[in-house]
Amino acid sequence: MYQLHNRHGETGAIPARSARFYTVDGEWWFGIRRGPDQGPYPNRASARQALIEFLNDQFAFERQLQQDREHLASHNKNA
Repeated sequence: MYQLHNRHGETGAIPARSARFYTVDGEWWFGIRRGPDQGPYPNRASARQALIEFLNDQFAFERQLQQDREHLASHNKNA
């Protein structure tokens, strides 16, 4: 039987989790938390690559947002 475990750094009750990848009529999709599911893709490997690219774009956006916030905070200090 499959046992659920906390992820690294998590404590307390284990939240419900679902599979990120799934198929509908032979086409592959992946789910994200912030928006609609992404797809369709011809196979799981393509969906996985698209997920990696999606996450890289999200991380880059968040890094840029943080840099912009730091720049604005610095600018407001000097004003």
